[in-house]
Amino acid sequence: CEDDVVCISITLCHAFGMGSAVCSSLTAGATIVLPAVGGIQGCGVPSERAKATLDVLQAEQCTLLFADTHTLKLLPEPKYLTDLCLRGGVCKVGSGSTFAEETRIYGGIKLKTMGQRKG
Repeated sequence: CEDDVVCISITLCHAFGMGSAVCSSLTAGATIVLPAVGGIQGCGVPSERAKATLDVLQAEQCTLLFADTHTLKLLPEPKYLTDLCLRGGVCKVGSGSTFAEETRIYGGIKLKTMGQRKG
């Protein structure tokens, strides 16, 4: 919704980043925040994206998060749950990851999981 601040921690070169995250956020009239990952080439190093993502989640008081499993595995839990304003989000199953059957939880908030089961 228009009151949401959406952190998109997926490269915009990826269909999920641009197609799912950006387009749905713009359609809803939400504010989009991209973590500062200057100098990171391609998809970058997940630990660098994770740190930049946490910084943005806290500083911009993001209400929704779009991320992949590679970043979420390395995303440190906030020191205090009150440091986050998250109410939900979506976790994309990253290449090489096993499919997460259950909903991913970050900071006490359930994130929906999208992706294909690895055969």
